[in-house]
Amino acid sequence: MDNWLRSPWFTRIVSLFLAILLYTTVAIDDANTSRSSDIFLPSGSTETQTVENVPLQVQIDEEDNYVVRGVPDTVDVTLEGPRSVITQTVRQQNFDVVVDLNDLGPGEHQVDVTHEGFSSQLSVYIEPNVANVTIEERATASFPVDIDYVESDGLNPDNVFASSPQLSPAEIEITGSQNEIDQVAIVKAIVNLPTLAQNGEVTGAPVRVYDAAGNELSVLVEPSEVDVTADVSITDKRYPVTYETTGDLDEELVLQSIDLNPVSATLYGSVDRLDEIDRLEPVDVDLSDVTESTTLEVDLSVPSGVNRIEPETVEAEIEVEEAVETTLEDVELEVDNLAEDREITFIEPEEPQINVQLVGTENDLNNLSRDDIRVSIDVEGQVEGEFYADVQFEGPDGVRLSSEQSRIRVRVE
Repeated sequence: MDNWLRSPWFTRIVSLFLAILLYTTVAIDDANTSRSSDIFLPSGSTETQTVENVPLQVQIDEEDNYVVRGVPDTVDVTLEGPRSVITQTVRQQNFDVVVDLNDLGPGEHQVDVTHEGFSSQLSVYIEPNVANVTIEERATASFPVDIDYVESDGLNPDNVFASSPQLSPAEIEITGSQNEIDQVAIVKAIVNLPTLAQNGEVTGAPVRVYDAAGNELSVLVEPSEVDVTADVSITDKRYPVTYETTGDLDEELVLQSIDLNPVSATLYGSVDRLDEIDRLEPVDVDLSDVTESTTLEVDLSVPSGVNRIEPETVEAEIEVEEAVETTLEDVELEVDNLAEDREITFIEPEEPQINVQLVGTENDLNNLSRDDIRVSIDVEGQVEGEFYADVQFEGPDGVRLSSEQSRIRVRVE
């Protein structure tokens, strides 16, 4: 043994062995440095992890000109690889998942979901990995906004507000595909009625857009909220109801009376507006279709700036009777507005008398005398010479007066 230890060959062999061992150790360290130590150590074995609800980005040229449908908001991303790389990737989230729609025009397309920014040491799986996409041209239109009251608590807006609540702005712009714009039927501001009734205003009422079937549409609304103000100082004032007749009764009928029921109506509105209103507009009672005594329902008109009227209609009770006709002969013709220094001569007829036909109820005609009617002509402003003057009739209500001689030929001198 001592001889071996003293042998130079023994020393050389041991030195060579140590050199090989040192080289091997350094090579292993270099390999571990250039790769994850997990490759060589049991604790760094390959594993899998899923990142859920990763936002999916859309890349498209001229984004302002198109609307994209069918792209999911998020996807699930499964990563496979070294634990340390997965942990770092999940923590930093410095990657993107995208659908590239550049160079695609309007229409339906199936597009791959791709990714960017992942380590090359990872295998990446995306679910879903394709998207069925519809690209449509973008359109914008303006629409008026109405109010949709919620949580009314039994309140009636007509009993709360002196006038219709005002929205600011009253119109909004809706952006979407042309097909969606064509579907817009209802635009509502969602307003809490008790809050508006108590405060007189609601700020930031959300706007919702619906189609004709009441389905909410997913479109871009600008602005998405509106402000609502209302006059809550409501009061009321009562007014009499009057009428005017339109149309003519059949000649065989005579109007006896028209009675309204009720005879008054109440307006609801602000104090200032009601103080400006002196009377209600008369209701129109149309006699043209009346063939017998009847009752008609007539609408009351609501003045501008007034919240409502109660009742909204009145009944007009119309009494008619069959007409009776008689004739008064030689009724004296009176002359109105003849100058004191002028004289009048009747030519046709030669005497200032005409026959007058009377149409009315039998009772009215039986109680009528000559003194109850007046027949006249008016010569005001007429110069010397011959001319025709229209006959004018005055008589009691419900009696129609006429004559076969509706014009009189006279001469003024």
